[in-house]
Amino acid sequence: MKKRLTALILAVPLLLGMAPYSTYNFSPVDETAHAMLDCMVPVKVITGVDLGAGDLDKPNDFRFGLDGFAYIADTNNDRILVLDSELNLLKIISGFVYGGQQHTFNRPEGVFAEEDGTIFIADTQNRRVVVLDAEGNLVTLMDSVELTGSMLTFRPQKVVADTAGHVYVVGAGSTEGLIQLTREGEFVRFFGSNRVRPNPIEVIYRMFLTRAQRQAREQFVPTEFSNAHVDDMGFLYVTTRNTRTLQVRRLNAIGGDVLRHDGIGEEVYGDITSTTARVGTMAQFQSVSTDSDENIYALDNSTGRVFVYDNTGQMLFMFGGRGNQIGLFSDAQAIDVRDGRAYVLCAGRGNLTIFELTDYGSKILLANHLYTMGEYEESIAPWREVLKMDSGNTLAWSALGQAYYGRKDYAAAMEYFKLGMDREGYSQAFGQLRNEWFKRYFSPLVIGTLLLIAGINVAVRLVKKAKKRRAQA
Repeated sequence: MKKRLTALILAVPLLLGMAPYSTYNFSPVDETAHAMLDCMVPVKVITGVDLGAGDLDKPNDFRFGLDGFAYIADTNNDRILVLDSELNLLKIISGFVYGGQQHTFNRPEGVFAEEDGTIFIADTQNRRVVVLDAEGNLVTLMDSVELTGSMLTFRPQKVVADTAGHVYVVGAGSTEGLIQLTREGEFVRFFGSNRVRPNPIEVIYRMFLTRAQRQAREQFVPTEFSNAHVDDMGFLYVTTRNTRTLQVRRLNAIGGDVLRHDGIGEEVYGDITSTTARVGTMAQFQSVSTDSDENIYALDNSTGRVFVYDNTGQMLFMFGGRGNQIGLFSDAQAIDVRDGRAYVLCAGRGNLTIFELTDYGSKILLANHLYTMGEYEESIAPWREVLKMDSGNTLAWSALGQAYYGRKDYAAAMEYFKLGMDREGYSQAFGQLRNEWFKRYFSPLVIGTLLLIAGINVAVRLVKKAKKRRAQA
């Protein structure tokens, strides 16, 4: 009875269509948090018991496969759950047959599925990647991977594959980058290593230390990736823990970051008010996903929050948090997005929480999609709808400023940029307005000035002649 009462209390926000967290964005001027209406709210929680599979035990990964099914790596239960598109349990994969013997998994932490149902499983403690076909038959066993040029032992935690035939593995302790393999499991290279950014003060300080003292201090080594994601366009996204910048990256074919960082905080993700000041809780990004408009959903394990960015790195909103209510997490490990819904897997509670967009959130995504596509005129109406619901949305004001800037109505653009606290946009609009003023009035001003000078010259001459005549008289 007590458990039922507790569950009912925790479910009150869900029943009322409320969120147990405060939604916010950051000011582009001073990076303070500004409250917003809720953009995504929890609508359902699914447990292993609900699925008919018993309790989940520290599940570490949840993904929708390209085949339309959903997959859960139920880590401590040594199994993979396969669900249909409606999240009904289809089957449980606990092992496979190899060499005439039954093999089982040992703490699998990652799973990925291709369009034909081929499943890649990061069988972590067995130090291998297992590739099965849609029927569960073994296709490839990547268990003897030699990482050339590295002392690292192959221990896969996450795995993804692209359409070009590359397999990418997040390996435990791999500071060199993602482990790129062939479809046959042959090591190709380390891919997309994180950049090292030493503190300049620390560099100077080390100049005065002995070798032993330098060795005792923290070394400038790259941080390892925590997860990887392949979007619908084939782009590879990665997340990184234990770093204050570039926690989310999109990698090109040579491992370079091609994600634009034009938003608030620039290269900093998460709660920028604490990270930029180098105080407070450091964001620990554990998972990333994208929607069909290339918006990025980045899951911060330390706060339990999901931060949503557009493809320019501009933060749109956030949702989630840490706590005991529905929509809050104790150890959020994975996120995936599909059809306007976000799915967050909590290892601590062994459940999956489903979030849906509110009307306000949907309008923001629609307006921003049109805006980022350069369709400024078309974005005006939905941005105005956003402002009807929340007049304090600085992103909407700034976007309207850009739309009117495109119309060459620079005076109106300045007003909107001012309301959006967009200093750069305001300066650009002011510059254009000043240029227009000069273009419009420069010629008349020059002509008027010349006529004035000529008139003064004529008047001076006339005065001189008059004085001369009086003097002669």
